[in-house]
Amino acid sequence: MMRLVVILCLIGGLAMLGALYVAKTGVDASQARLASLQAELARERDRINTLTANIAHLEDPEHLRMLARTHLGFEPVSSAQELTLAELAQVRAEAERMAPQASQAAQARWQGDLPPTRGRP
Repeated sequence: MMRLVVILCLIGGLAMLGALYVAKTGVDASQARLASLQAELARERDRINTLTANIAHLEDPEHLRMLARTHLGFEPVSSAQELTLAELAQVRAEAERMAPQASQAAQARWQGDLPPTRGRP
């Protein structure tokens, strides 16, 4: 009977040893996967930081002004180009006097009273 108990204990010990080995290799594989995911996460964070810095550079007002000058020929508005409210009213009245039909048609089209012009939705 004692031999049977010793044999059962040895078999149980070997089974536990096997289970421990399987668990340890599973933990090692999980740790390796975790390390690779953390490294990938760090790379992605670096890419996000780089893209954020690029966006900040591209949205910089000075950079946009330089691009507008270089490629579009835009220049800043000078004080001579600015109008007062009274001058603005005069310009509008003059524009309406010069083209009253076009202005009325555009205003009616804007309000949806007239059908759209040919070829336009």
